[in-house]
Amino acid sequence: MPREEVWDRPAPSASAGAPAPHRQPSQTLGTLMGDITRTGSWQVAERTTLMMFLGDVKLDLREVLGPGETLDITTYTGMGDVKIVVPAGTRVELQGFTLLGGLRHDVDPAAQGVPETGACVRVNATSLLGDVRVRTMPPDDGSKPPRGWRWTQKR
Repeated sequence: MPREEVWDRPAPSASAGAPAPHRQPSQTLGTLMGDITRTGSWQVAERTTLMMFLGDVKLDLREVLGPGETLDITTYTGMGDVKIVVPAGTRVELQGFTLLGGLRHDVDPAAQGVPETGACVRVNATSLLGDVRVRTMPPDDGSKPPRGWRWTQKR
């Protein structure tokens, strides 16, 4: 008689048990004047340093950060804003200094109450003139993101 396996959680798929994606240990992105924008599925290192004089940084980590992973992001900006989107269930550690601006972590209402995934994003920001904002958001479902975060929407 054939044996039937019963799973109390979803059955493992071909990708289950596969190692987490191999990440470079560190990367540096920078520009003198201009923006740095990364969305979708892009290669992010374990430690990312962003340096810019005049412009904005926009990073969407929802498709690149997996459960249990930790990413360290350090930013140095002269004039401009830093906006980072993390997936729901991610712990955020935000610290730093802004001369004229603010440090802020917001949680999208649709992402509230989502259990923690074990993922963590540590942001250490230094900015002379500009805001540093981290927003926890659910995956892009085609609905319109809040004002100021529309750059995260897939086109």
